[in-house]
Amino acid sequence: MPLPREIREEMERKRVEEHQLAARDAFWAHVRTALMCVAWSCVGLVIMAWGLHTTDPYLGELAWRGGVIVGYAGILFTAVRAYAKARERGDV
Repeated sequence: MPLPREIREEMERKRVEEHQLAARDAFWAHVRTALMCVAWSCVGLVIMAWGLHTTDPYLGELAWRGGVIVGYAGILFTAVRAYAKARERGDV
């Protein structure tokens, strides 16, 4: 037996609203992820820049490699975390 028209329309309105909220949440999650990737890149670049600025060759090379590791590891961690959160939300 089909549902009455009022109930179907109410269910449709509710689902449209839920979809809009979910789309908004997904958009802001992507924005946050992109900003965090940029932030990790900047942190890595600052560490690498300090490695170029220092006069001690050992500390310079250590800072250079550390900056690369910090930058890439931060981006990787951010991407993995974003994927896990998207799975929790049901986006993936």
